[in-house]
Amino acid sequence: TLMPIDRTKLANMLILHEGMRLNVYDDATGDAISKGSVLQGHPTIGIGRNVSGDSLGISEEEARFMLHADIDRVEQEAKSWDIYGELDSTRQAVLLDMLFNMGLTRFNPSKWPKLFQALKEENWEEASNQMLSSAWAEQVNSRSERLAKLMEYGVWIE
Repeated sequence: TLMPIDRTKLANMLILHEGMRLNVYDDATGDAISKGSVLQGHPTIGIGRNVSGDSLGISEEEARFMLHADIDRVEQEAKSWDIYGELDSTRQAVLLDMLFNMGLTRFNPSKWPKLFQALKEENWEEASNQMLSSAWAEQVNSRSERLAKLMEYGVWIE
């Protein structure tokens, strides 16, 4: 009978042959892809995973795995804020969503002082208003409306 493939050896050989890239790159040139890049080949990531629109892309399971890793990362960032641990889980989730969306350079207490002050004061209506009166709210529309309601009332809504 045939022995099953040693997947570890195969994986290591594929990494040797394909390389491992943790950012998207052009498979024809090996150049990193960034905004405005002109491709000669296909956008690729990992160990030869073609992620162009007409390819495999990633599976839902892979996307959810990446999402949970990203949630862990943004939660670690948010835990550095004094107020984060004082909030209920619904309002923590709002901050995590905003941090996920904007990143730490655009969403933090120094960039949103009135929002974070309202959080410290447990003034949920003002916190909601600060969210809705921002440039961010104009960019994300229904997302900001949903998050502002969660912030104001502290309960999950559909």
